[in-house]
Amino acid sequence: LEEELPSPLKTGVVLSDERVDFLRELAFCFLRVKTDKWNRFIGAEENQKILLDFLGNIWTNRLFFSTGPGGTLHAGDTPPSWKTKILCVRKKGALQGVYKQLVCMQVLVCVLSNDLNQKYWPPVVCEDILRHLERLRRNVVTLRGQAEGRTLLPLPLFVERASARWPLDHGLVYSIETLIVQWSGQIWNVLKKDSGALLLQGDHPGPNVELQFWATQRENLLGIQSQIQSSKVQRIMEILERAKSSYYLAFKDICVKVNEAVLEAEDIDLYLRPLRRLISNLEEKSFPKVDTLLPPLFHTLCLIWTHSQYYCAPRRMVVLLQEFCNLIIEKVFAYLIPEQLFKMEIEEGMERVQICISVMRTFKELFHIYRQRIPSYYKEGQTVKSWDFSETLVFKRLDGIIERLQMIEEVFATALDFLQLEKLELGETRGGILSEMVYSMNEEFHDQWRTLRESKYNPFDYTNDNPPSVFLQLQYLADHVQRGSKQLQVYFGSTQRKGRRSCKYLKSNTKLQADSAVLGKNMPKVAGNLKWSQELRSRILQNRNNLCQMAHL
Repeated sequence: LEEELPSPLKTGVVLSDERVDFLRELAFCFLRVKTDKWNRFIGAEENQKILLDFLGNIWTNRLFFSTGPGGTLHAGDTPPSWKTKILCVRKKGALQGVYKQLVCMQVLVCVLSNDLNQKYWPPVVCEDILRHLERLRRNVVTLRGQAEGRTLLPLPLFVERASARWPLDHGLVYSIETLIVQWSGQIWNVLKKDSGALLLQGDHPGPNVELQFWATQRENLLGIQSQIQSSKVQRIMEILERAKSSYYLAFKDICVKVNEAVLEAEDIDLYLRPLRRLISNLEEKSFPKVDTLLPPLFHTLCLIWTHSQYYCAPRRMVVLLQEFCNLIIEKVFAYLIPEQLFKMEIEEGMERVQICISVMRTFKELFHIYRQRIPSYYKEGQTVKSWDFSETLVFKRLDGIIERLQMIEEVFATALDFLQLEKLELGETRGGILSEMVYSMNEEFHDQWRTLRESKYNPFDYTNDNPPSVFLQLQYLADHVQRGSKQLQVYFGSTQRKGRRSCKYLKSNTKLQADSAVLGKNMPKVAGNLKWSQELRSRILQNRNNLCQMAHL
């Protein structure tokens, strides 16, 4: 499948871009992806970034779509490691670069660097052309590696003809040293890559990004290792050694660091693989049942910490836990739907908010529980490494979301209180005045709640320290209700005292007339007693019902 080379894309319009709709239709047609799976896929920031890179960057010329367990949709620039149906989308524009590369490498360089074609050229012209060809070849190889997502080390033209006995001159050594500087820069760019870079930039990647990073890093480092161990590179190193160049030992140190980085990437990639199934289950599980998957997750994290030689570092585990927090938060957003939160029924909204708070608190509690269990995962005699990093580094964003949800929970609780006020009816003159006050507050609450439902405020933006005025107004109304409830309590206290006096009066009359009940006129004894009991019961229940209506206050 081919697509025209796109223009740069802005993040804000990814969901409304026609090219994204085109990719969606392809996924629907070839992978049989359901609408809810696509919505969940496109709702994740990391997936939006993958689409942005593919549509907006020239060097990204292909994109792989695949389905995982449970029908989840995955995308990336490399095919998945598991066996599944794959949809590959390529760009036409990127293919033109391949043809230019072939013409440059296989035709232009070969023709111009051939000694027979240089036979009648002046020496100055030959040197100048070869120098430009060398630079062009290095740029083409470097760009090719960027397009393929890996690091390619460009080799000089003279390597094919050079031998270990080549007479050394300053020009040859200088060109090799220049090449070593370029190689060192390329390799260092790979070695200094950090899986937590996106977090430091303010993005919120999920744990799949961590797994994909180490899988890609492993493949890239293995490619670099195979290149520097090739016979051609070894020939270059021999020339540097013969020339006693200072760059020889420096590059040897880089080669050692590459070997160490390969061991690290292979070890981490191996031990992170068991998380793939857990992450997939977390993504597929309905949110109220997510807490059942958290204990196995923390158990696996403890095993990774105690068995991996390179991942038992606080900075590594902090990044992974932050990404799992981001996954939980993304599921919270998908479950609550920020745009619809205040438009749903108040009871349903409050219940969902409470479920989200419960799941996130469970995640934090399990972190503390398994943090204490770390020593039990080590064998006897092994050195114990604890999770001695600050929990603030892990839960800063999660705590912000929990705090905001608690604020929303209070808003829903206030709304429920006002809904109960609608059922309140007060008698007598004083009760009428209080009823008007309650009615006025209730009307004001409905106006503010309507404003809140129609507003476009994101209730989960915990970085915004200034909540909307509607929140403040609802809090003011809640405080006003509390002050008004004191007056109502005085009224209800007098009503309750009257009720108690009536009950005592009825009780005393019942005792006095137990043996000589007043019967209705023209009624026999049994029917008259039943009628009298029915009237007494009616009077008692009426007062009791009035008191029951005051219970919620």
